[in-house]
Amino acid sequence: MSEPLKAAMLRAILRLLDPLVRLLLEAGIGAGEFHQLAKLAYVRAARDSDPEPEPNFSRIAVLTGIPRGEVALLLRRPEETPPPAERGHQRAERVLQGWWKDGEFCDQRGTPLTLPLRGPKRSFTALVKRYAGDPRVSTLLKELLRVKAVRRLADGQLEVLSRTFATARWDSNGIELIGEHVRDLIDTLVHNLKHPSRPRYVRFVANAQIDPRYVPLLIRDLTQQAEVLADSFHDALDDPNRTVRPARVAQDSHRLGIGIFLIEEPTLVEPASPAAPTAPARRRKSG
Repeated sequence: MSEPLKAAMLRAILRLLDPLVRLLLEAGIGAGEFHQLAKLAYVRAARDSDPEPEPNFSRIAVLTGIPRGEVALLLRRPEETPPPAERGHQRAERVLQGWWKDGEFCDQRGTPLTLPLRGPKRSFTALVKRYAGDPRVSTLLKELLRVKAVRRLADGQLEVLSRTFATARWDSNGIELIGEHVRDLIDTLVHNLKHPSRPRYVRFVANAQIDPRYVPLLIRDLTQQAEVLADSFHDALDDPNRTVRPARVAQDSHRLGIGIFLIEEPTLVEPASPAAPTAPARRRKSG
């Protein structure tokens, strides 16, 4: 791949990662955990690109840059089990885990203690020092209070409320659907990039200069029109005459679908540039 193409690929990946990393931060997932997932994805992709039935650890190591021994460990894990991250857990998440599991910060029944902010032992500062190694205790506490994982009592003591830093209580099925839908979209776009002569249908229609007064009206109209279209797609795809039903033996089938989604984000229309002054016309000298 040429340098300009590689630079374009890296810029595209960064744009793709922006919303994903915002989601990961809200879920309390640190860079180390993401790094382990990325390595696992690299190893699986390299394995699946080999026509041989048994994975060639040496080949995978060459393609991915991951040591052969680590490749073997990653592929021995159950398919849907993410590898543990040795480093890079979010600091707030590490502090919460320590508060719930470390006997020094729990009572005899294993219930987390309420902690004073300062103190050499059994304090929030001591907890942060042990599990986050970060001197910015007030910053970390502010984040834990913001997401309501911790609360400050009337006497100033701190009480832990949540085992996780996750700022939202999402439904697990909804989270997995994000991965499914984003995978489908990227898979289609990559297919079209690699096979321009036989692309799958993709079309994006957007206007970055919509008057905010008309946004609610347009969202309503676009949603209603999309629902009608999606219902017609559903009827066509779920036609019993076109669907393979389970039988005593396995049968070949195909997954086919189409996705519709609404795009919305604030933008800014820059002020118009002042018109450049026109140069006065030169008089033609008379003969």
